[in-house]
Amino acid sequence: MVDVYEKLTLAEQLVFAKTGISLSDLQISVLRQSWQSQRKTYDQIAEELGYSSSYIKQGVAPKLWKLLSEVLEENVNKTNIHAVLERKLASQEQMGDPAPIERKQIAVIPTLKSIELEFPEGQVPLASPFYIERVPYEQRCYEKIVKPGAFLHIKAPKQMGKTSLSIRILAFAAQLGYRTASLNLLQADKATIADLDKFLRWFAFNISRKLKLEAKLENYWHEDLGSKASCTSYFQDYLLAQIKSPVVLALDELNEIFAHPQIAQDFFSLLRSWYEEAKNSEIWQKLRLVALNSTEVYIPLNINCSPFQVGLSIQLRPFSWEQVQELAGRHGIDLAKDELAELMFLTGGHPYLLRLALYYLTRRDLTLEELIQTADSDTGIYSDHLHRILWYLQQHPDVLTALQQVVKAKAPIKLEQVQAFKLHGMGLVNLRGSRAMTSCNLYERYFRAVLS
Repeated sequence: MVDVYEKLTLAEQLVFAKTGISLSDLQISVLRQSWQSQRKTYDQIAEELGYSSSYIKQGVAPKLWKLLSEVLEENVNKTNIHAVLERKLASQEQMGDPAPIERKQIAVIPTLKSIELEFPEGQVPLASPFYIERVPYEQRCYEKIVKPGAFLHIKAPKQMGKTSLSIRILAFAAQLGYRTASLNLLQADKATIADLDKFLRWFAFNISRKLKLEAKLENYWHEDLGSKASCTSYFQDYLLAQIKSPVVLALDELNEIFAHPQIAQDFFSLLRSWYEEAKNSEIWQKLRLVALNSTEVYIPLNINCSPFQVGLSIQLRPFSWEQVQELAGRHGIDLAKDELAELMFLTGGHPYLLRLALYYLTRRDLTLEELIQTADSDTGIYSDHLHRILWYLQQHPDVLTALQQVVKAKAPIKLEQVQAFKLHGMGLVNLRGSRAMTSCNLYERYFRAVLS
């Protein structure tokens, strides 16, 4: 009789070989529970793991059986998975498979009962059960990052999950043996960003440090070459030459240099030139770039020099109904359809707004009705978020005036193109053709009140 660990390991290996992605710990836990001697119902599995039964029954399990059916090329379900994997193992043994299954400890996902709720701020940690996959974005990014000279551009308003996605891309690359580093431009001084030479030296020095290499800028930086050529030489002749494996760099908060249009043009044209070099140069093919920026800041760029016109570009969108249901399930909350609809209407599917609501609902600090009633108040759970947006709008009167027009209107209205793009980039409006309407009830209520 084949033991459980062999079958679990086989399932993991087959899925990874076919898709390039490992089974999640939760999927493995459902598999394990499904073929125990006393087979458990989905309700029992959900209860033991601390998730809502609807999340396991309607979300995790169907997706798991569909995935395994595709990988094993036969219909797989909770009842027959035990026998299907046993036959697969027996078949491999008969064929003299040269790659025997290595026994290993399969991770068990901690139950939500034993997990402290994470207050939703910053990136969602790699091990967090509260990260919702942005299908098909992750898979597209994983497929792209293995391509020589790859360039990925991830954009969205603030708090939509850009950094959370990027750290998963880096983790995937690290599993493949790639060297990885991430650099957040918020760490650069304003004076540094305002000067191209200072900025590129800061950039090169910090990438060296992140890759755990000694910084040797003085050996490659020459005044006669100029800053961009010196930086290129430093990467080509030193950093990339020192490292044998592909190198993946994630550059976060690129919007920080948008306030200096000439610096932005020079830096982005430099990144674009590296991408073009990779078409013919093996050493530049090692470099894979992941660029992240908030769309709250709008800047027109020369399309012939911008790296954002090449490679894979992804704009993160609000969560779908199914993703909201899944996130609620991971918090152990079983919301009725009308309650989910109310939450979607309030937040528009915005990941941060949803996670904040579910955090307080899980703690039972307030009911859904109370949360909705107080959401737009200066003492509600969204007050800090709303005040930050209001402060930004007050610094940009043209955008504030445009939003004022939107919240006063009873139907989608036409705005000047630049103002429409700026409001959409902030996540405050949805665009239907050339017409704008507020993206969620929270923003409509709050800004109608404060801008009236």
